[in-house]
Amino acid sequence: MAGPLHSGASYAPRADLVVVPDKGGDHGLEAYTLTGHAFQCYSPEEPLTTLKRYQKQRDKTTEDVGKFINNSSKLKKLFGKHVTINRWIILCPSIDSKDLAAHCSSQTARVRSAALEYADPDIHVICQTMEDYEFSYKKVVNAHLARMHLPPLAEPNYGTVDSAQVATMHEKLVKVSILQNETRRNDYVQRLLTSYLHSQDFRAYIKDHYTEIHALLESQLDDLEHRLVMEFVLDQGKAASQLKKVLEETEKRVRFCAPDSSSSESRTLAHGQVADWLMRCPLDFYEEMAS
Repeated sequence: MAGPLHSGASYAPRADLVVVPDKGGDHGLEAYTLTGHAFQCYSPEEPLTTLKRYQKQRDKTTEDVGKFINNSSKLKKLFGKHVTINRWIILCPSIDSKDLAAHCSSQTARVRSAALEYADPDIHVICQTMEDYEFSYKKVVNAHLARMHLPPLAEPNYGTVDSAQVATMHEKLVKVSILQNETRRNDYVQRLLTSYLHSQDFRAYIKDHYTEIHALLESQLDDLEHRLVMEFVLDQGKAASQLKKVLEETEKRVRFCAPDSSSSESRTLAHGQVADWLMRCPLDFYEEMAS
């Protein structure tokens, strides 16, 4: 693609990207660049079939291109006389149907026929995944997070956790030499369960209010779980080192998805996910041999 957003570089200059606040009316845009790229993010709730995902992406594109056309008075003020949009881009976590590109072509004709003052006569409507615009995506996400306050955490209800799953966690963690002491292990499990319950509240809130962040977070953690099942089982290192490695990698993934979250929030999300893996069995350790 032409322009500084994707011209061989992995990111655009920070001053080029303008995030559109969602207060004051729905412009149908998340952000735009001074070089004329307009962005709208969309992440339908999964799981979906390829056909259903395409249909939802198609309908969202149609709806928001309509806003781009119909909100002319607002958008003329927004862009002013110095920004002309030459790309209207729908950003999705994944695109697996060529029909979406074909639909974008039809929307290109629709926008061009509207002859908008703020749109280039040769404007294109295109679809991309958010990975194609890593910096732009993070900038939009960060702007959302800067306005977002995760809900205050209630006292966790440990009774909602299945006792058999807690027992499974104990069976695994006793393989970690430093946690073979029952009192120490009980405290560690309690802390993991607290993070697990709090992380469920955080993730439910993010899912309802910040679908782009939720989709990226789910994708990253699903990928990491796949690695645990396929690769981690082959690692015969010390259980303590393995657990530490998984905790660090999980928090790293969370920080990638939500870079402006606080340290305590990202830690809660990460530790809660590790607790889930310990209870459900994607994560386990070899018995450490007595020396």
